[in-house]
Amino acid sequence: MEMMVLSMEILNSTFLEEFWWRISKMSECKLFFMKYPENNENANRYVEVLYEVFQYFTNCFTAINPLDKKSLVLLGLATYSYKRVIEIHEHNLYNSIAARSSIRTVIENYIMMKYLIKAEESQDDIWEKYQMYGVGLYKVVVARFRDTENDLPESHVDYKYLEILVNEMMDERYLDMDTSYFDKQNIRDKAILVGEKELFGLYYDYDSSFEHGLWGAIRESSLLKCNSPAHQYHCVPDFENKQNLKSVWPDCISTMNNTIKILNEFFALPESLLNEVMKFDK
Repeated sequence: MEMMVLSMEILNSTFLEEFWWRISKMSECKLFFMKYPENNENANRYVEVLYEVFQYFTNCFTAINPLDKKSLVLLGLATYSYKRVIEIHEHNLYNSIAARSSIRTVIENYIMMKYLIKAEESQDDIWEKYQMYGVGLYKVVVARFRDTENDLPESHVDYKYLEILVNEMMDERYLDMDTSYFDKQNIRDKAILVGEKELFGLYYDYDSSFEHGLWGAIRESSLLKCNSPAHQYHCVPDFENKQNLKSVWPDCISTMNNTIKILNEFFALPESLLNEVMKFDK
């Protein structure tokens, strides 16, 4: 009966808005924020060991089979992940928004490596297809640049260099510009196929919110909560950058070490070096 009576009540919304506006003017915001620790113990040593690991992998590649496309693609993906991880370390980005973009990339690269290895069972040319897809996307960008009337000299994109890269493997006239997602499957399908559905669901999807600027990520990282009932507990922009996020470093180590395990199957690390890098993943 109480709910029914309330639903029948005629509200004066104009009065209520005026009431809360005046009440809010009578007090200051009481802002609070979360402050997470960096949680990056032994980061210096881990990065040093990573350097030794990738130095070994690279030496093996150049000494054994420097023309092997499979080895090049796997090492390229892993090295890109490695560079994203050391950027987090060198620029102290552990608790930052940018770090979530980096760990998302490291996770996607790991899933892609597992997927390409599995896809090789049915597609011998999967390694070249992967390369051509990426270069084809660069060709699209270069073509758009040629269609513009601006030189864009201050742009962060070096279009002339991109043009060189597009023609590196073959004349661009013979390069397909198919912009559909590689191998017609999205990253979620690939993750499920290689047994990484949980990694995708618990981490990649979450980090994608930061990559795309979705409201959940904005609310968590860029807005502070006001603890004043007079302000209806509203949110205020964090222009002083007081709010940080949980450190991505433990997840960087875990995913990077899983990546190293894949490479270890093709370029066997010395046992002492493998054990040294794996001990950080605890």
